[in-house]
Amino acid sequence: MKKNILAIIGLTLLFTSCNIKGKMEKHNKAQKESDYIMENLTSSEILNRFPEKYFPKDQTEQLFEDIKTNCDWENKEGKFVDFFTMNNNGKNSTAYIYEYFLKCDSLRFVLIYDMDQEEPELFRLNIEPIEQPSQMIIDPSKQLINQQ
Repeated sequence: MKKNILAIIGLTLLFTSCNIKGKMEKHNKAQKESDYIMENLTSSEILNRFPEKYFPKDQTEQLFEDIKTNCDWENKEGKFVDFFTMNNNGKNSTAYIYEYFLKCDSLRFVLIYDMDQEEPELFRLNIEPIEQPSQMIIDPSKQLINQQ
């Protein structure tokens, strides 16, 4: 009886650790993808990273062209700020948050990935002023506006 309980506990710990490892690998993959997107946002090939079912190609292309033309993206100042995991109605997602001082404005870019898919899938992009408080940023000292 005691051996059975120990075996069950051992298997539970093993499955839990495998699940955590898988989640971390998926998180790291999504982080690398979002870093790449933000580094190359105004590149013409970056549109392929935005699934058309969530991001209509014409609108997305126009948005990036506007950022390139009006905001001088090549000379941006900023960085990755934080990430935030969410569970909304049983859907697991992770937001990767970047803030930049740009010629056009100071903006926060929030890339949100569906983590329930086999591969992390970008399904939302929020762009907001960095002056607007964000509940997704756990440590406000990481924000660009607080580092001036």
